[in-house]
Amino acid sequence: MVWPKGLLLAVAGAAGLAGAGGAGAATIAYTSLGASSSHVWVMRGDGSEKDELTTGSVVDVGPSLSPSGSRLVFVRRLPGGRGDLYRVGVGGAGLTRLTQTAVGEADPAWSPGGGLIAFEAGGAIGTSEILVVEPDGTGRRRLTSNTVDDVDPVWSPSGGRIAFTRYVGGTNAEIYVVKTDGTGLRRLTDRPGSDYGADWSSTGWIAFVRRGGGVHELRLVRRDGSGQRRLVRSSRPLGSPTWSPNGSRLVFELWDGEDWELYVVSFNGTGLRRLTQNGSGDFGPVWGPEGGRIAFTRFSGGSNNVWTMRGNGTDKRRLTSASTHEAVSDWGAGP
Repeated sequence: MVWPKGLLLAVAGAAGLAGAGGAGAATIAYTSLGASSSHVWVMRGDGSEKDELTTGSVVDVGPSLSPSGSRLVFVRRLPGGRGDLYRVGVGGAGLTRLTQTAVGEADPAWSPGGGLIAFEAGGAIGTSEILVVEPDGTGRRRLTSNTVDDVDPVWSPSGGRIAFTRYVGGTNAEIYVVKTDGTGLRRLTDRPGSDYGADWSSTGWIAFVRRGGGVHELRLVRRDGSGQRRLVRSSRPLGSPTWSPNGSRLVFELWDGEDWELYVVSFNGTGLRRLTQNGSGDFGPVWGPEGGRIAFTRFSGGSNNVWTMRGNGTDKRRLTSASTHEAVSDWGAGP
């Protein structure tokens, strides 16, 4: 059975490696989907020291590491389409429920300073909004309020703003930014089609995907809407642009007609390079904290597992070998 990419992502996002970005000392957060449950795991960047942080008949997905790498936040999916946020230490201690509401909550992302967690919350179509909460579950506040869906929050490098996707009408998605107190709402893109999948670089640029008229583009824009330009144009779908830590490169997915493969391109649009080329599906890329390696999820042989490779596509290494479905979600500093 070939699993839909969206479902796979939902269970998602050594001495030899140390020279390629210090991967052995960093922490990879991932999910493992079994027959009836999904649990949050962590491991070192070389695949060692695997540790299951959640257990039982639960569906836990989307772990996001704190900036220090000592804690993570994740979504526990509940009956009826609901989901609540939980926090746990990377050693498995201190499991804490942060939210308990009647709506579904998803896509948690820790702020660069560690003082806030952004997420989306909603139920029926047109009710998803962007919110923040403190790591102890207090200080919950809504940043957007309207009758359309606001999703996929990502933090600015300073932690003062959040970029997100707003479905302004039907399938017309646009990129917006808002301050963490809910003021300063600004629309960055405005055209037919869909602009979505924002990721904010350490140098202040926002990458996003534009789709319309049978064309797919990887584009950049500043937080005030200026400087917009195209890096990649394709007749095939692309997605998940993710910045390297220093903001010099972007890794992204591109559909080759049979499955998803990974590519990298420089900030100035040069150096486009294909990183994977096989009969498997490669998706959900995340950079290691020092930028030397990329973790990703590969679907092959009926299951998906976590792999890493250098930023130029060499030295691919399989870190998990389960017969279940394991998907990388985050790669951050080690505690």
